[in-house]
Order: sequence, then structure tokens, then C-alpha cells
Amino acid sequence: MQDLKEGQEERIRETVIKRIDQYLEERRDIGFMMAVSSRVDNERDHIVNIGTSILCTKWKVGYPGGSFVQALVNNDLMETHGRADDINLNCIRFYVYLMYNQGYIS
Repeated sequence: MQDLKEGQEERIRETVIKRIDQYLEERRDIGFMMAVSSRVDNERDHIVNIGTSILCTKWKVGYPGGSFVQALVNNDLMETHGRADDINLNCIRFYVYLMYNQGYIS
């Protein structure tokens, strides 16, 4: 893994937040909408953190993600589903969308 460049993690986080809003506009993913619009602020933060970890793991920058993130990046659907918490079960489609539609952020 390479070290993150100065401000890179924050730029990735900002992009994940923008992608969440874009995904909500483009898709009718009810489970994801419920997870993101939860009244519990830390659930949206959890989604942003996991999305950031996915991109960092995919690009091999910063720290490697946990078992859920590794399974998703490795395209292991069964392991991804088995490692997902209640929030991430509703976000797998978004994470795949994010992973395959976001170019590298330096």
C-alpha cells in the first residue's frame, strides 16, 4: 500500500459524499435510501467511511480495508454478503456503483 498524499483522503471522502447524492438522484434503491436518510447521523458517516475505504483499498493507497471491504474489492459476492453488517447489506449496489464509476483521485 502506498501512503496517502496530503489531503487525498479528504478529497476521496468528498467524492463519496457527492456520489451518494448522485446515486440517490439516479436510482430507486429503497434499501439504500433508508440507510442514507436514517435519522441516525452515524449511519451515513458509516457509509461514507466504507466507501472511502473501498476506494483506498481498490487503489492500494492508505490502509487496507477490513474483511467486508476486501471481499467487495475482490469481487467475492458470497463473502461480501456474509461480512456485511445491517447497514452495508443495503448499500452493496451503491458500493459496486462507486467502485466501477469512480476514477482515481490523487
